[in-house]
Amino acid sequence: MDAGRRISYILSDKTSKQKKTKNMSYIEFDDENGKNILVSLSGHILESDFPEKFNDWVKSDLNSLIDSEIIYNVKNKRAASSLESFKDINRIIIATDYDREGELIGVEALRFINKYSELKRAKFSALTSGEVKDAFKNLINVDYGLADSARAREEIDLLWGAVLTRFFSVTSNRLWKDFISVGRVQTPTLALIVDREEEINNFVPEKYYEIFITFHKKIDFIGKYIEKIKNKEEADKIFSSINNHNGIVKSFKKEEKDVFKPIPFNTTDFLREASRLGISPASAMNIAEKLYMSGLISYPRTDNTVYQKSIPLKSIAEKLLKSEFKNEAEMVLSQDKIYPSRGKIETTDHPPIYPVNIPKKALTGAYKTIYELIARRFLSTLYKNARIESSEAIINVNGYDFISHGQKILDNGWFDIYKYRKLKEIKLPDLDEGENVKAKEWNMEEKFTEPPKRYDISGLLKTMESLNLGTKSTRHDIIQKLNDRNFATGNPIRPTPLGVGFIKSVNSIDSDIAKPDMTSKLEKEMDQIAVGLKKRENVVNESKQMLHDVLKDFQGNKEGIKSTINEYANKGEVIGKCPIDSGDISVVKYRNFQKIKCSNENCKINFNLSGNALIQLTGKSCEVCSLPLIKVIRKGQSPETRCVDPNCSFNKNTYGKCPGDGGDLIIRQSRYGKRFLGCTNYPKCTVTYPLPQKGLLMKTDEVCNHCNAPLIVLINGKRKWKFCPNMKCEYNRKDKIAKTKE
Repeated sequence: MDAGRRISYILSDKTSKQKKTKNMSYIEFDDENGKNILVSLSGHILESDFPEKFNDWVKSDLNSLIDSEIIYNVKNKRAASSLESFKDINRIIIATDYDREGELIGVEALRFINKYSELKRAKFSALTSGEVKDAFKNLINVDYGLADSARAREEIDLLWGAVLTRFFSVTSNRLWKDFISVGRVQTPTLALIVDREEEINNFVPEKYYEIFITFHKKIDFIGKYIEKIKNKEEADKIFSSINNHNGIVKSFKKEEKDVFKPIPFNTTDFLREASRLGISPASAMNIAEKLYMSGLISYPRTDNTVYQKSIPLKSIAEKLLKSEFKNEAEMVLSQDKIYPSRGKIETTDHPPIYPVNIPKKALTGAYKTIYELIARRFLSTLYKNARIESSEAIINVNGYDFISHGQKILDNGWFDIYKYRKLKEIKLPDLDEGENVKAKEWNMEEKFTEPPKRYDISGLLKTMESLNLGTKSTRHDIIQKLNDRNFATGNPIRPTPLGVGFIKSVNSIDSDIAKPDMTSKLEKEMDQIAVGLKKRENVVNESKQMLHDVLKDFQGNKEGIKSTINEYANKGEVIGKCPIDSGDISVVKYRNFQKIKCSNENCKINFNLSGNALIQLTGKSCEVCSLPLIKVIRKGQSPETRCVDPNCSFNKNTYGKCPGDGGDLIIRQSRYGKRFLGCTNYPKCTVTYPLPQKGLLMKTDEVCNHCNAPLIVLINGKRKWKFCPNMKCEYNRKDKIAKTKE
């Protein structure tokens, strides 16, 4: 609705009015063409599905499911009925986001409008007055090919996802909340993570040796032996030969180089940079979309890395003079001429991501971080390249060559704007060929080759882009789903035991579903549908036949798939040794709870824990029952030490009596992982109180004289605060007034 309000506000010169029909809000305004009605569509109106007879996962025949018709149910009934209510329509203008999904959403809406004389499309990439007005003055035709390509992807993803999710879930007997999700893009992405983990686990480190000499000419500088030495005897021989010998300069060269400024942001690069700042791709995209709808940045879903000539780059930099980036904008505008950088990908749908306006109110938190990232990236693409002087020396010591590198910053250039990168200086004095150089220290280090690193989110996004896995709009969601569905975790990303078991079961047959090639091929076919080279029906039917073949192979290996998935899923992640019998203590994750257990089946450590917190062993024993104490770390909360047995009285610290029935108030966890005070007599007593999520809580044995709830003390850092857990209580209001007066 935010985007709709902004568009109507711009087109009506601030005279638009919000109205309602059939519980659906719409906006009405007048312009030079007469009366206009704007309806905001929050996503798809229609949702693809299978006929109701296929609802039973266990009983449905999967081959029949593949060949069944795909039906479309009304997902947003309020929007549909609202659109159907409008009569006497002259012209319809679709103004959804200009991409595949946006075009499809717009075309879906046409099904619910009875009659209209004219149909047009407004294409814009920023919700600014100039661009929106220009788009509505220069309307284009609806791109049905683009909408068809989105529809094809939706149907193919439904088919592959539903059929294989049902097969793997039913086969492994993991249903309901613990079902195994299979996705056309999700599965090969998970395979990348699992394959990398196997590379790491199977890696055999090799020993090698490096030899360094500290040289001196006015300053100390390091020379490294030019070759990697694998043999200890050879390393000893070289080290013995050079020890106590000075060097002779064999060659010295230096040259000035440009360090090129970064290219404009496309979606993938933007999400990668945001992840380096600690903001997940899903959160970064959500924030970017809200900044776009607020008219602060351009459309954030784009592959483009080249600014179109129509973008007023200088004018945008001038706008930023009135922001906190005034100094950086002045640097850009002080240049004789502005030459923006260019990437390799140039498209015509949307420009790269750039700021289009400055906030009227100061942004805070992650919104400030994301806007600043986009603003600094934009300005850095318009500023000059950095300039360095690079030097290299080859110094011979008793017949062995050592190399030294130097780097001097001549002009910091764009690094002065884009604070997320830094140039480093490496000092190396000027040397002359044939010159003797004093050696001060000789060192030999034994090292080992290292396995490849796990993908971090930034690296995985880049790899997905290079392999054509997913699209600019979906890659961040895929990574989030792998985490939500307990296939992968952390950053850097590592697979869970369930994720490993699933990919191993997929690879038990010669199938392409875990390889990027099949998905990449489909993305190319989507492009061909969009430009009219292929028909949607043909691409979907080809995919159905491929799915039949894959399913047949999987059905021939049911028992192997079942045993593989369950073997790995039940392993869990080992977190330490059992203090009782020295077995491995592991945590097995499910959707809504975790099991902590010992590998010895006879051990009494076998408990279910609510939520999906991070569990760590503390190395200490419970003073009540002698079982291990664990540290429970939940997002947004202070760590909590608990007994591994959820029913142990150690975990039932009481904070006072319940004013409802006199039971004890203890800390509980909601299904969303939020802590709160609840009565021990639940479900008979439903008294609950929300709690601050961070900080140490202490009982006071005092009772609030307003509501009879127990008073509690919160200690968070240096702050100590006594409060009533009933947040609406007069006690808390008076406490605030007292603090204000102080």
